[in-house]
Amino acid sequence: MLEKIRSRTLVWDTITTTLWSTLGKAVGFLIPFFLAAWFGVSAETDAFFFAYALILFLAEIFSIVVERVIVPYIAELRAKDGDVGIFVGRIMTVSGIGLGCLAAVFLLLVRPLLPVITDFGAAKIGLISKLLLEFSPLVVLLVWTSILAGTMNAHKRFAIPAVSPVFRALINLLVIYLMKDIWGVHAIVFGYLAGEVVRFGVLLGVIQKTGVCRVRLDLHLDDRMRNFIRTASYQVFGMVAVGMNPLVDKTMASWLGEGSVSILYYADRLYMIPVSFIISGLMVTLLSHWSGKFYTNMDAARLRKDVGKAVGFIICLTLAMLIVLAAASRPLVWLAFGGGAFDVAILDEVRWVWICYLLGFAPQMVGRIYIQAHLTLKNTIDLMRSGIMVCFLNVVLNYLFMGPWGVQGIALATTLTSICSMTFLTIRFYRKTARS
Repeated sequence: MLEKIRSRTLVWDTITTTLWSTLGKAVGFLIPFFLAAWFGVSAETDAFFFAYALILFLAEIFSIVVERVIVPYIAELRAKDGDVGIFVGRIMTVSGIGLGCLAAVFLLLVRPLLPVITDFGAAKIGLISKLLLEFSPLVVLLVWTSILAGTMNAHKRFAIPAVSPVFRALINLLVIYLMKDIWGVHAIVFGYLAGEVVRFGVLLGVIQKTGVCRVRLDLHLDDRMRNFIRTASYQVFGMVAVGMNPLVDKTMASWLGEGSVSILYYADRLYMIPVSFIISGLMVTLLSHWSGKFYTNMDAARLRKDVGKAVGFIICLTLAMLIVLAAASRPLVWLAFGGGAFDVAILDEVRWVWICYLLGFAPQMVGRIYIQAHLTLKNTIDLMRSGIMVCFLNVVLNYLFMGPWGVQGIALATTLTSICSMTFLTIRFYRKTARS
């Protein structure tokens, strides 16, 4: 039986990568629960989670894009015996310079905007500004680790990128534990920074030592690099729109009173556990295998068939997980947050917000399958269109639902936007491949 599974490389890679990724992210999943026990729900945690959302918005726009978009380019380079190391080095050089400048501009602009877009007081806005300055190096670090992770995934070396978050999380928790009574929420920031530095060092060391490629920083922009920037830019614009959603959600949640931002965050962290379980394994291996096969054979019909199989599997899996998680939601929320400094009176509110998120689990995962298919085709224009549509819908639906249902309405709006995005990406994929 084991040998039969091993012979099906996509299945085997997905299983092993999911296991490695689960191990790698297991400690990271615990961080919100430690934060809940150590810091509870307060004005300071609202400030931290809001600042963290702003930095993640800026960093993940680019880190997620490069980790995905780089895969089909490296697959194509390997098929043509190109120099992967110099290509990766050019991306790191350009991104480092560009993101450093962007982070500086972002910090200058965001402070005067905070009193306009939030209902936070002057003291909380001052704390958010300080946290943002401390967090800013994380923007470049996250993108660089994502470039290295995408490079290894393109070479079908999934284990180290999958398990590497464990190093970041362990260092993070250690710093927070040692310094929380001295630095307060600032200890969380420096924990994240220290952890990401360690993760970057691990990935770079493994790439150089195993001979995946020899990364060399370079600023020369050849035709391939220009094409990569153009393709990635469409996805960046789409990610700007998509990445706005968590920030918009937290901004609008701030209108609902103290503690609302933290409640939304804690429910979202619970929701991201099953989401991460799937995307960290299956989505990574699908993009790598589909890119390798497509640029070898250029067979759109085969790609459509592979995508259909993946969609059928993910629908069955996510619906089963939804039923189990929803049925066990009360004890799971109590297990996660029912202790320490966390106010047990708001546990039920966290639970209902989480259930509203879970209703969008299946459509969001199906949508992510089609995102991998579009990335394989380097069709980032439709991904950009989807992101813009989702951003607009999210604001409108948040406004409509948060009045009668509060924080739960914001989570429900996220679910409905996932359904709309999935529908659009499905239609565009089959139209695109029908012309191939």
